[in-house]
Amino acid sequence: MDLAFNIILLLLGISILVWGANKFVDHSSVIAKHLGVGDLVIGLTLIAAGTSAPEIFVAISAVINGNENIAFGTAIGSNISNIALIFGVSCLYLNKSSKTDLLNLLPFALSVLMLGLAIADGVISFNESIGFIGLFMLFMYILLKTEGVPEEEGDRDSDFSKSLFLSMIGLVGLIAGANISIIYAENTALLLGISELIIGLTIIALGTSLPELAATVAALKKGKHQMVVGNIIGSNVLNLVFVLPIIGLFGTMQVDPIVMQRDFYILVILSLMFLMLSIALTKFKFQKVVFMAAGVVLILSYILYICILSGVI
Repeated sequence: MDLAFNIILLLLGISILVWGANKFVDHSSVIAKHLGVGDLVIGLTLIAAGTSAPEIFVAISAVINGNENIAFGTAIGSNISNIALIFGVSCLYLNKSSKTDLLNLLPFALSVLMLGLAIADGVISFNESIGFIGLFMLFMYILLKTEGVPEEEGDRDSDFSKSLFLSMIGLVGLIAGANISIIYAENTALLLGISELIIGLTIIALGTSLPELAATVAALKKGKHQMVVGNIIGSNVLNLVFVLPIIGLFGTMQVDPIVMQRDFYILVILSLMFLMLSIALTKFKFQKVVFMAAGVVLILSYILYICILSGVI
């Protein structure tokens, strides 16, 4: 009975999430056009920050409750699902090139490198936390230097304030739906007797990635390819530069060696694939069959990863 109740509320949370994502993407794009900002920048900032809010919320709650492993597992697991699942799904629906300023990929690559350096000694220290904060400042500096490449012009809503209000309503729905999903996904996992790290890497990571998935699907339906790439870059950077300093500055934890031996290297491989595909989208003629194949590989790799974590394989 408890399990069925949790599943019903989980589906309710997902429904609210999808509705909020559609509203958020619609009106964020309108705001971008009003401000003369490209969809890439909106994806890197407004949408990335909004869809990363659940990970940050989980990290704060976990540190307060002394469950840093949940926060840590969520940050890494969410980044893995962002690339393997969400970008993998995106690759199946891409139908044209997307002119991304490649300088925006630098903070993404550095965040993965800094993660490796941070967990190599088994402890997330104060100095490493400061380093991630510095990376966030670099990320914002690069955004100020690059404006993104505007895509095709869409319809302009004459009522800017209305679009701003509706985008905030969408963001509230997106975050609320994600939080409902997280809570009842976690309850379901606990009923099944799964460890905290695995909960973070799987159930909660996937739950907190639902905003990215919903926002990505909504953006793809509207042909906002730059928004998709920007969302993945921004969300993965923000997941690390916000969550890890929360752990390092306000909590203490010993990193399980299995994270370095298994999860980090999986994240590195997936990140390299994302970088290569993002460069290909910008620099080379679009080949749908290549991205279809890449999407299938990424999705299957995520299914395999979850099966390994759950003990199925």
